[in-house]
Amino acid sequence: MKKVLHSATIGFFLYSCLACTPPVANVGEAIDPSISPSNPSLVQAIKTENNWLGLFNLGDTTIKVKPNKDVLPEKPTQAPDLSKIQKEPGKFRLVSVGGSLSAGFRDGGLYREGQLTAFPNLIAGQLKVGFVQPLFSEAEGNGTGYKVINSSEPLVSFKMVTNNLGVTANGNETVYSPFKGSTSIDQFAFPEISRGLRYFRSSELVLDGSYKYLNRVVTPEITTTFKSPWEWIESQEGDLFIFELGLSDLVRYLSLAGGGGISSLDAGYVTTSSEFLLMRSVSKKAKGVMLNVPNVAEFPYFKQITIEKIAKLGVKIFVQISSGSEHFRPFDPSIDRLLPTATVEKLFKGQLTGNVYLKDTDVLSKADEDDEVTNITPNSYNQNEVTRIAKELNWPIVDLSNLYKRIQAGGYVTDDGVVVNAAWPRGGNFFSSDGVYPTAFGQAVIANEVIKTINKHYGLQIQLLKTRFFIAK
Repeated sequence: MKKVLHSATIGFFLYSCLACTPPVANVGEAIDPSISPSNPSLVQAIKTENNWLGLFNLGDTTIKVKPNKDVLPEKPTQAPDLSKIQKEPGKFRLVSVGGSLSAGFRDGGLYREGQLTAFPNLIAGQLKVGFVQPLFSEAEGNGTGYKVINSSEPLVSFKMVTNNLGVTANGNETVYSPFKGSTSIDQFAFPEISRGLRYFRSSELVLDGSYKYLNRVVTPEITTTFKSPWEWIESQEGDLFIFELGLSDLVRYLSLAGGGGISSLDAGYVTTSSEFLLMRSVSKKAKGVMLNVPNVAEFPYFKQITIEKIAKLGVKIFVQISSGSEHFRPFDPSIDRLLPTATVEKLFKGQLTGNVYLKDTDVLSKADEDDEVTNITPNSYNQNEVTRIAKELNWPIVDLSNLYKRIQAGGYVTDDGVVVNAAWPRGGNFFSSDGVYPTAFGQAVIANEVIKTINKHYGLQIQLLKTRFFIAK
């Protein structure tokens, strides 16, 4: 019933406004031909089905798509010597496998500028090798749409960038414009999709829409040839593979379920998982590097609702004991944290008063009977999967978990002397407007950590990025 209602709602927005047209500029007002407005009904449909762009939204705005030259720095004058990890002289292929972070998702959306400054693409630039990404075209450079910060009180609110989108209506849902570039890509990173990557599309994935990113790239030939995305990726040949998996799972669970763990993490999983088998297969034909997972629950977007802000509401909050339970207990600030959900948005808008009963999905709790804080912590995954797999395959690990801790603790300075500031929503330079994924500068910081790890393990001298270039990009 929930899926039917959801589809009906999207269908209403897409088709009840067939006569609607984008706003027209006043007579005499200059119209920028590079800005292509979107149909209001399409924009509303996007907000309705997209958790990132629909919540805490206070309107729309337009922003020009930047040309590549304003986004990326000059490449090094000389290519590094890659012979130690190169299978064939004169040829080198970098392959990236990951989630939202690797894809360049930021500001609550996937758009061309974010894709160009994704850390794997920045690394490819330092290697001076080709790297094919499923980029949104320049004409549709704002991609899925993204958001800019509007206000920070009482909770952070946003405006959505709605021009030059790569989104269209298709029946009762929206779809992203297909990638029309090369039939072969090097960037196998798909935002919001689970680490399992077991399906090209399944009923499990319909509600969150993560399959849409895959659909931009996957052709009927691919789905006929391969049973799953993992089989497709396993067929790829390359010299160096970058694996970044797990972070998207934790963000998804916190955003949609109020807790949980990295997908399919259970006893013995490290020896039977399809992704481990994939990595083992890749290790026989290429070098690799793995990134572990930072503690997503400590990211500023999920920590913005303070005890002081809750006290000002003047309501009594009760928390569902566990998912599906009919029992509630009083909100306890010593073990409970409110998450920025649709219900909590209503609470801060004054639409919920008196005794307020919140679902388990609205709260991150450390209650004995439902310890979501422990479940969402990636320590077990990092130790039992990433460390173990990397050791067996003799691959180095980029310690993102420790990097984020150092950055958020303050005082972290890049190799070219830029202080990394984790403040959000104002004053920082590491987190983008969504408070979860990094800015272009943040991606450059991560790219340099990956480069340093590769250099140390494989004895290379890949030049680091000048992170200062990316400030305010």
